[in-house]
Amino acid sequence: PPLEIAIPRPSDINTAIPFDLTKGYISLNGGNYANFDVLFGYRIINNDKNDLRFNFFHNSTNGDIKYIQDSDQKTNEAYLMDNLGQLSYSHMFESLNLNIHTSYLHSMYNYYGNSFGNARIFNNEKQRLGVMNLGLGIESTTDSWLQYKGHVDFKNFSTKFGSSLVYDGIRGNQFNALLNINKPFNDSGNTLGLNGELFGLFYATTTDPAFEDNKNYLSVNANPYISFEGLNWRAQLGVNIMFQQHDKFEVRLTPNIELALNITDHSSIFANIKGGYDDNTYLNVWNESRYVTPGIVVKPSISYVDIDGGFRIGELDGFRFDILGGYKRTQNEHFFLMGKLYNPKIIDPSSEAIMIETLAPAYADLTRSYIGGMLQSNIWAPLDMAIRIKKNFYDTKNITFNSTEINNPLAYNLPGWEADFRASYEVIQNLKITLNYYFANERWSFMYNDNVKMNDINDLNIGVVYSLTPKLSFNLKANNLLGQKYDIWYGHPAQQLNVMGGVSFKF
Repeated sequence: PPLEIAIPRPSDINTAIPFDLTKGYISLNGGNYANFDVLFGYRIINNDKNDLRFNFFHNSTNGDIKYIQDSDQKTNEAYLMDNLGQLSYSHMFESLNLNIHTSYLHSMYNYYGNSFGNARIFNNEKQRLGVMNLGLGIESTTDSWLQYKGHVDFKNFSTKFGSSLVYDGIRGNQFNALLNINKPFNDSGNTLGLNGELFGLFYATTTDPAFEDNKNYLSVNANPYISFEGLNWRAQLGVNIMFQQHDKFEVRLTPNIELALNITDHSSIFANIKGGYDDNTYLNVWNESRYVTPGIVVKPSISYVDIDGGFRIGELDGFRFDILGGYKRTQNEHFFLMGKLYNPKIIDPSSEAIMIETLAPAYADLTRSYIGGMLQSNIWAPLDMAIRIKKNFYDTKNITFNSTEINNPLAYNLPGWEADFRASYEVIQNLKITLNYYFANERWSFMYNDNVKMNDINDLNIGVVYSLTPKLSFNLKANNLLGQKYDIWYGHPAQQLNVMGGVSFKF
């Protein structure tokens, strides 16, 4: 269970109101580095059949960050501002539920990466991304003889500039349709079903010569499956049938199997055997890192086999222990690296190639496996703790970057050991303290034709939330409390000690 779930106080049982009578909320937070967060939401209509609500999110920063590497430029301003507004509506009919949403994202940011003394190609100019999103979903009610669930999503996106400031940015449309149909049979929890997906990404034409290798993307996936369920076990057996058109047409088959066995009421064993494509669309990659060189379209990757499984043990009330492991083999896995050469001859034929301050993908065949565990305890209701530890193993082959094959390739930017500790302590009914710590080591990057070891991540955060009234609360949080210097990606440092505080109000 998530950390928010804890053993309730005796006074709350059968007495607490199980829903919120307020219609709106607003949260304002600010701190050093000019960090600001704003959240706003309002339920315009809320009854048994209809729900109409509006949400707005703002996140921004605008402070100097020190580079870890020794370079002529010691610091740089890291600017970012995201504004997202969303309007969503749902309606319950007799036989189905209808969901509609529309949103618009307006994001501005600069490419603040270390140029290592070279001229900055983008010169800290603010890039812009705009994404308009429309979505429609339907879902059958539980008493329907045939269960179905479908969703259609459309996104239109555009950016300000492309491979240099003189070219317009990438633009395009993205379409995604999902459908699940399943039919129970034998009145015993058994189900026969089919998942289907149609995905298309279509780029607008551009005069930017760096976009000449970009191609539209289309995929059609079908996942027929059958699931069986007993008193203490469940099995889903299926296969992914995938058709993909990118630089060439491909047909692939991968397994889609889920197995679970309840050993006791609170302990179980599970295993998943899957595989499939990662589309690596422009918007998906932007969510992974917005600092990729503008105009680069990351190649799709495919995992032929992706296995994970383990044990979940929870025989003691308020205590849970998990042992997990996994194995995954991927073709065309991408790693984001600094040091990509930029050729300004497309603007000035007399210019020489220089290094660009953004990230570029290097591709490899990657085999990864891991073993780990999780321990969680909320035996004493005011205190909730969880710790996760994971050891990763990687094998990389066939990496080329800047037209040069890397002789001793590594799984760049991926951690060896990971540890995550979270704790929440309710001092009194209206005062809660949270503590989070994340550790990652054995991270590597590639620079100047050599492997470069990155600093370990030791990120300690502490926060306090005080509810003055049921509707008004105050919070204060200190991030990177140890003031550690580490890169998110090589040449892209994280903020050191930063403190944010603010207020939340329900109305």
